[in-house]
Amino acid sequence: MALLRNSLMLLALAAAGAAQADNISLRIGFAEGRSGAEFKPLHAEVGKFAVTPNVRQGAEDDQWVVVAKDAQGRVLHEVSVNNGLRRHVETFNPRSGAIDLSTTVQQREGSFEVSLPFDKATASVEVLPRKGGTAGAKTALAAPAALARFDRSTLEQAAASGKAARSAMLAATPSATATTILNNGSAATHMDYVFIGDGYTAAEMDKWRADAQKVINGFLADPLFNANRASMNIHRVDVASNQSGVDELDKGIYRDTAMDGEFACYNIERLLCVNNTKATNIAASVLAPDARDVIVVIANSTRYGGSGGAVATLSMHEQSIEVALHEIGHTAFALADEYEYGTCSTSSEPTEVNVSLNGTRSVKWGSLIAGSTAVPTGLGVYPNGTVGTFVGAQYCGSGKYRPTENSRMRTLGYPWHAVNEGAVKKVFAKYTGSGSVTQTGTLANGGSAIAPSASPGWVQAGAGTFSLQLSGPSGADFDLFLYKWSGSAWTKVAASEGNTSSESISYNGTAGYYYAQVKSYSGSGNYSLTYAFPKP
Repeated sequence: MALLRNSLMLLALAAAGAAQADNISLRIGFAEGRSGAEFKPLHAEVGKFAVTPNVRQGAEDDQWVVVAKDAQGRVLHEVSVNNGLRRHVETFNPRSGAIDLSTTVQQREGSFEVSLPFDKATASVEVLPRKGGTAGAKTALAAPAALARFDRSTLEQAAASGKAARSAMLAATPSATATTILNNGSAATHMDYVFIGDGYTAAEMDKWRADAQKVINGFLADPLFNANRASMNIHRVDVASNQSGVDELDKGIYRDTAMDGEFACYNIERLLCVNNTKATNIAASVLAPDARDVIVVIANSTRYGGSGGAVATLSMHEQSIEVALHEIGHTAFALADEYEYGTCSTSSEPTEVNVSLNGTRSVKWGSLIAGSTAVPTGLGVYPNGTVGTFVGAQYCGSGKYRPTENSRMRTLGYPWHAVNEGAVKKVFAKYTGSGSVTQTGTLANGGSAIAPSASPGWVQAGAGTFSLQLSGPSGADFDLFLYKWSGSAWTKVAASEGNTSSESISYNGTAGYYYAQVKSYSGSGNYSLTYAFPKP
């Protein structure tokens, strides 16, 4: 209990002064230096847009963690971003949809963009390596050394010069306009997709609009995106290039385009790359920070290819939409590849939801495996889409398992299937505030746990109904509590204290910062807490 009280005190201090504050959008440039990655703020903008949800959990070497901290070094918010110096690239066979090439290439420089809290409590922003979990408030003392740190003064100076920097950026950025194609409401409560054309001249704008609509229709025709279309906004950005088409490096063809689109980058024939910073600058010139969550660049070419990463790309080849859907599975939803080709590592359990070292029924997706399905699960024994544990995943022919025999994250053209669909739904819920979150764990007799268990240990919520449902083992007595930050302390606002381990709360609350507590009055065992808080 002492540890819990100390943890709650840390959380309380971290939340102090945070209500109704502005956020800061940071575009951070990175480059390969003599002793590793070097970082610098390229652009800062302060406003009341939403913070970036932390949805892209990946492997240690493949990601950085950007954190906002208070003066005592406690984490207020964190966002995982891809390590841009190590870019995973892949190409697929246009006929079979199977993987042709999967490798990691080195980039010398680039940029990424995140939005973080910038209230009075925010003292600094740091870029950390991902090492052994999050940099949350409960583990802050054990957090790895920062790769870069920007103090409050530096951030304020960057924000103060934001207007001048924005003017300079706009002067160097081609003129663009934005049209909202699908409007389901505020960008703060939706996941916003941005489609930008590269290699379309001013005379080809009608062609661009027709091409963009064809691609957007293709996205929305996919059952997964169609099912979640109410959680999205879609924007088309029109920008003219000086020349038509894109570079084809392997053919000696070069074009002057808005985002430097090029086929055969890194000497990989079907890889289509763009200048991510230019693409982000163009989107930023016409859309707010929370209205450009996922940027997709469409090249004015019918050559087959595409890529993922901070900015996804595709061409107007008839099969390229399949490439883009797979890559957005990585970029937007942090799904792992389910094929075997590549460099295998079985050193630790993957953070991605759709691959595991565990081939038994206790695998992370075990609740979806029918009792009649054998595990490990044999190939060709069950209809495709049956959830089991199929050997071969994330670049390993053995030692790693995937949930279905074949899905879009393994071979283009296949359905996403249940595990990936569930993961995508949870990501959309982080943007919309809809849906529920389930946390599981184990309580000792007299023990307790808080939810969310992930950093920072509380959530910002809007006004509305707070729903919580707890279940536990028979014979145990678990209780459930809901706390809100009052401005100076955490206050218990709702409780369910029956004589069993099954408890529920339905609370009509005001906007603010909340967390839940599960406590064992007597008995021990596993618990499951499902909760849904209103989106701020």
